[in-house]
Amino acid sequence: MADELLRETRKDVLWLTLNRPEVHNALNAAMTDALTDAIRAASVDRNLRAVVITAAGDRSFCSGADLKESAGGMFLSRDGTNPIADVMRAIERCEKPVIARINGRVLAGGLGLVAACDLAYAADHAEFGLPEVRVGLFPAMVAAKLLAKMPLGGLQEMAYLGQPVSAAEAKRLGLVNRTAPAAELDGVIGDVLAKLRQNAPGAIAAGKSALLAMRDMSSDERLAFAEGVIATISGSDEAREGRQAFAEKRLPGWAVEA
Repeated sequence: MADELLRETRKDVLWLTLNRPEVHNALNAAMTDALTDAIRAASVDRNLRAVVITAAGDRSFCSGADLKESAGGMFLSRDGTNPIADVMRAIERCEKPVIARINGRVLAGGLGLVAACDLAYAADHAEFGLPEVRVGLFPAMVAAKLLAKMPLGGLQEMAYLGQPVSAAEAKRLGLVNRTAPAAELDGVIGDVLAKLRQNAPGAIAAGKSALLAMRDMSSDERLAFAEGVIATISGSDEAREGRQAFAEKRLPGWAVEA
């Protein structure tokens, strides 16, 4: 049997490819466990700058939980947590930016993975949907992440009607950052990675953690929390190097020549 998840390190980026194209890259226990482990390992790997999640084939990025395996626990808690929720938590807690490269249809729990990612870029033929109500379910876990990404009315329509939306509509709703023709998608991802390599990895990691923490705070709490964050970051070795590089009109030590 082929590996459910393919791993490839390209320079300083870990590429994770969902590899069950024959079932639209549906999430089973083996794939979710592999994803969680790979993302957790990437988080502490000092040689990596980012993680890209994509999928085999050009029809589907991910169709969500494998319904044939649902009786085995894909919709149930396992040791107190759900396996798909574990992947979403790993993505959010990863110290590296996690980027979704969406090369096909995204449904149900697959949309939860996209919502957990920091950045998402889609081929313009991709579709996005929450069809759970059509099989007697509701996308509660996915909605928990989408509430922070998109307007409530758009989420309700997708969740209640179960109908997919286009990549262009997904961009309008805030589900993806950008769309492009399929042939240009790798160029978009390459451009994003090149820009990330110019920026301070420690600052990005601290900022990602801060954004996650501030999401559920009140306005006053956010400002007070941010005061502490910026004080800490400004005293870091990266910040000192950044200020010195700016004064000396050179690239900082972390930046990679384009």
